[in-house]
Amino acid sequence: MAQGLQRWLPGALAAAGLVTTGIVWNAGSSAPVTTGSVAAPALAPTPAPPAAPPAPMPSARSVPEAVLAAADNQPVSAHVARLLATHDPQDAYTAYLLVSSCAMFNGHRDLGVVDGKQGVTRALNPDERQSLTRMCSSMTERERLARLDYLATAVKAGVASAAWMFAAEGPFGDPSALTTRPDDPLVREWKALAATQLNAAAGAGDVTALMLWGLQNLAGSDLTDKHPVLGYGYLLAVGLIEAERTGPNHPSARTFAEGSELLNAMAGHLTPAQRAAGMAEARRIAAQVKARRARAANRSAALPAPI
Repeated sequence: MAQGLQRWLPGALAAAGLVTTGIVWNAGSSAPVTTGSVAAPALAPTPAPPAAPPAPMPSARSVPEAVLAAADNQPVSAHVARLLATHDPQDAYTAYLLVSSCAMFNGHRDLGVVDGKQGVTRALNPDERQSLTRMCSSMTERERLARLDYLATAVKAGVASAAWMFAAEGPFGDPSALTTRPDDPLVREWKALAATQLNAAAGAGDVTALMLWGLQNLAGSDLTDKHPVLGYGYLLAVGLIEAERTGPNHPSARTFAEGSELLNAMAGHLTPAQRAAGMAEARRIAAQVKARRARAANRSAALPAPI
């Protein structure tokens, strides 16, 4: 089943309508909009969903429209310096994502642009290409490599989606090492760290980790052996969390609901006892997320009204 980090999950993610883009910027602010999804290379193939996806998946070489808002006359190094000066792990993650987009643009000038709301990819227009060129062309190799340091800061702080991006980067930024040097002690050490971080993120309710790491555990990959009960539980947790957040009839909630066509197809080999164990783990995670949201809402309500 192991196919390497550069394979994509063509069916399950698109059917869910959850995976949009790696970077979502809040125009006029250095902080990214928090989302529960991120497009990332997959570690293993998965069965196709029983129904056609409602929207095409973003290309592996595409950037969100919101990134273009940052592509002003300043080089990417200036954006990164401003973000890192806050000492906020979320801003460190934004710096990582912005540098990664520039690296992608510098290597592939034929990038597409993703509409984050519609999930549709279009070509860069001449003005957008010029803006990205101004922002990204001066980026040095040292600046590109430093993105991994920004990412490590974000992962350590538990920033949403960061643990998955750490895994997608591969050992020390080289995803091919998982297949070319699987017995290298450093690669083994990195894999153990990546798995630990992903389990922690999934257990905390990071939807990106739950979905993508759940698929990896269910099928097995270059990064992990099969742990089907755990993987099934993680996918069920996505459905429970999304049902609480968006309602049970939202496509993402239905796709990962117990008994859905997709989960039945992917986990049909599990016994009733295994499915029950997976559901128990999913409920535990979803309850933790619900309680955390309630605490955040209470804190927000206790704040004094702005004058």
